[in-house]
Amino acid sequence: MPPSPKQSYSKVTFHTPANLADEAAGMLVASGALGCSLAGMAKPHARAPKTVALEAWFDRITPRELSRLQIMLAGAGMLAPDSRIEAPRRIVDPGWSTMWMKRFGPFRVGRRFLIAPPWHRESQPSRVTIVIEPAQAFGTGHHPTTAGALRALENIAASRKPNSVLDAGTGSGVLAIAMALTGIRDIVAIDIDPIAIENAVVNARLNNVEKSIRFSSIPVTSIRRRFDLIVANILSHTLIELAPHLKRILAPNGRLVLGGFLADETGALLTHYRPLRCVSRKTHRGWTTLVMAKPQ
Repeated sequence: MPPSPKQSYSKVTFHTPANLADEAAGMLVASGALGCSLAGMAKPHARAPKTVALEAWFDRITPRELSRLQIMLAGAGMLAPDSRIEAPRRIVDPGWSTMWMKRFGPFRVGRRFLIAPPWHRESQPSRVTIVIEPAQAFGTGHHPTTAGALRALENIAASRKPNSVLDAGTGSGVLAIAMALTGIRDIVAIDIDPIAIENAVVNARLNNVEKSIRFSSIPVTSIRRRFDLIVANILSHTLIELAPHLKRILAPNGRLVLGGFLADETGALLTHYRPLRCVSRKTHRGWTTLVMAKPQ
């Protein structure tokens, strides 16, 4: 029997501001793209370019559909100035099911953490290895928001280890797992996405910390207990909606780590989280991480 012909796809390349690539990819996937990738993805510690080539893959795409996507991205400010959209190219599947694994190797975040995939586990002196299985859930540590949250958590754990932690919008579970690996045993990690919860549970088992973390789809609005440390690495509009609830369940003298928003959205976040006091504000590649403190 002859081998089955390989699947082919239409590839379209969009040039977008680097700090908006994830949002642009999300809009494209929501509009019918099968997936997106960055052409020549930079290493985690490389100097970030201002503009990146975002490749989007479709079963097929018509000129009319492509024009609609271009207008949508341009209207959202997600196309680089004077960028031109090339005609779609038909690409035969080169074996993406395994090829993508070559792009995800061990990399360092902050002073303590080393993130590695299950197929390339690695240990380094004085670093805590976090094993993460990349999946549809957000949060391998490559993105500046996840890396920024990890650095903030690292600093907090080093100076005042909390007794209880809430990871709101856990995604891959990487932030909750990082806290568990520092020795915290009372961690709750929540997410409204069932795929994220499944992925996070798998990752917790890979790191042997499943007994320290309780994963749940319970909404923040239903939580009644208080936490010494809360981390919420989610989109700005969701952080604003959750502000009254996150402030309510943060224990006196507790710390709240906020991430997932652009630098120019920081003012609005600070306004909605008053009267909490900002004790740290770090921006990397256009994304900001805040650490807020609640008075005793």
